[in-house]
Amino acid sequence: MLGQQQSPDLPTLDPGITLLETDERTTGALHSLVLDRLLVDGGTAVWVDARDEGSTQPLARIAPNTRVLERVAIARGFTPWQHQSILRDLRGELDEETPLVVLPAFDWFYRSDDVTDAQGERMLAAGVDLVAEVAEREGVPVVLTRTADDCFAAPLDEAADAVVRCEQTAFGPRFAGEDFETLVYPLGDGTVQTTLAYWRRVLAARHPAVAVEATPTEVTTRGAN
Repeated sequence: MLGQQQSPDLPTLDPGITLLETDERTTGALHSLVLDRLLVDGGTAVWVDARDEGSTQPLARIAPNTRVLERVAIARGFTPWQHQSILRDLRGELDEETPLVVLPAFDWFYRSDDVTDAQGERMLAAGVDLVAEVAEREGVPVVLTRTADDCFAAPLDEAADAVVRCEQTAFGPRFAGEDFETLVYPLGDGTVQTTLAYWRRVLAARHPAVAVEATPTEVTTRGAN
């Protein structure tokens, strides 16, 4: 079993903007990196949600101890303008104990039918500028994902200080960046699972001291005005 092997490695998220690119067959990679960071550093991560990526269920299924969910503060908007408003207010949500800012599916709102292509492009670029300013001034790690790698999402490439890719291999999920490569160890029976339960095993192996059951709790959620 995974817990009986060497503790698996996960990438370190450094200050600045990290663009996480994931293989569509590998679910839960972002959630695992966020929870791992919280279990290592403590504090409360600020998660600006899109496409319902921050729903309680996957986070709760991955967490080796559900008490850690109390340290994920999720801000949700439901339109491109609400998402942009949250980004403008982002600095005010951070403090010295914020270990991470999480921005999944960053481009999703700006591709919607609520805005024209030109409006979406302008709002995406403006949102990227807001996040880049926060990352530079606050010195906090920021991890984001996108829904597609195309010209529309090019500002995310330009703003990223690092790109981490997670793809499925025969030996388990492979994380790769400019100067590192890690493999998350497969299960002892030779199979590889990239379900949420799989990532829970990874985190339990990395953090055995907290890998105990706790009463499920809701993630802290803030809505946009």
